[in-house]
Amino acid sequence: MNSRLALLFFAAPLACAAANEAAPAVIRFANVSKDQLSGSFDSLAGERIVWNSPILDKPAPFWLKSVLEVILPTTLPEFNATHEATLTLMNGDSVRGQIAAITDDTVTLDTWYAGRLNFRRVMVKDVVIAPRPALVFSGPTSLDGWTQAAKQAAWTYENSALRTTASVGIGRDVGLPDECSIGFDIAWRGSLMLNFNFFADDVSSDSPALGYQVSCQGSFATIRRQNAGMQFGDPANIPEFKDNDKVRLELRASRSSGNICLYANGRCAAVWKDPSAAKGKFGKFIQFVPRGKDALRVSGIKVAAWDGILDEAAQEDAAMMGMNLRFQPAIANPEPTPKPATDGRMKLRNGDSIGGEVTAIVDGIISVKTPFAEVKLPVARVRNIILKPAELEEPIRRNGDVRAWFGDGSSLVFCLDSMTPDAITGHSQLFGTATFKLAAFNRIEFNIYDPQITDLRAKEGL
Repeated sequence: MNSRLALLFFAAPLACAAANEAAPAVIRFANVSKDQLSGSFDSLAGERIVWNSPILDKPAPFWLKSVLEVILPTTLPEFNATHEATLTLMNGDSVRGQIAAITDDTVTLDTWYAGRLNFRRVMVKDVVIAPRPALVFSGPTSLDGWTQAAKQAAWTYENSALRTTASVGIGRDVGLPDECSIGFDIAWRGSLMLNFNFFADDVSSDSPALGYQVSCQGSFATIRRQNAGMQFGDPANIPEFKDNDKVRLELRASRSSGNICLYANGRCAAVWKDPSAAKGKFGKFIQFVPRGKDALRVSGIKVAAWDGILDEAAQEDAAMMGMNLRFQPAIANPEPTPKPATDGRMKLRNGDSIGGEVTAIVDGIISVKTPFAEVKLPVARVRNIILKPAELEEPIRRNGDVRAWFGDGSSLVFCLDSMTPDAITGHSQLFGTATFKLAAFNRIEFNIYDPQITDLRAKEGL
């Protein structure tokens, strides 16, 4: 690195510290020390990025081959939708949006960040549908609004995630509805040791007086009610804790019925019931409390209302446990995610299935041609869509490809074409050419096929 850049990076921390409140964009460089410079895009084209920074007299150009990534402040808009479809692509990316149409050649997705995208059918691995209730909270987007249970800050915010290496809790008031769904991604080093408190009343300490606490340790999860001081139900065996270093957890809880369901990577892992929930006192806070000092990362938090209805897998567990749902056996339960179907059979959210050919999807209504009649039903009632068999292909890797991450967790690889102050245009074998809102990007990774830079990213870990 030349002396001019070295001088810039020496001054950069001062600029970052002064600009943190404004949540500036940050360019990070692909060297061992991972130097960085806060500021904003000036332009991006060809093999160069031009960067504005408060410490620079004028915009400065940098070769893209020396850039690790650009981190951007993202804005998640509010919009109405009855479902959320997740497309898993052949290159490992996943994209979220609303299904607009499916043909033999394309899967069309309506997205908030690029409008309508037409994905080549042969590059779409599968399509999973989830209902999309109105979100109560989505984040994190900063440390604002979060309370740490210690005088000295132990948690930091970076890349849309909360991070810590201390056994100090962090929580906030998210306005939990009486019947709610709470989902989040957890990544850790070593062994997972975490207490998650919900329906809590106070997060200024690691042990709120009210609410529930789910304790995750080793490969098990247990639950207790704070103010009653009682644990109900047997420990649930969660293989995902033991075999991985990250997991997507979701809790669905009802204060009226006392039913509490725990999902790990979409699998119904536990069903508990608090027999005296309706008489209990509760708050509206959530809190994460690590029980060790290994690195821990929390991201992708989504809190929404829940209809209180147990899905198929949870109902099966309820039947196994008896009518009062008092305990959860310490065994791995059947997968609630869509099972492989034959002859084009799709799974519905109530456990039924339907066989036939998808003929149209219009305004959130899917039409299926069955041997007996044409059936129309809301896309939100469908758990998965069985695509017609095809010889799947992976997109060709091209020089100049970047991997873009969006505020909702979607990721896409494409080749940059041009940039304006508000948008980036790129092209890919996956979807052709598209223009993306600049405000939708959370992160853009460069040199994604360079083995040395890939190793550098991997060493960052948490």
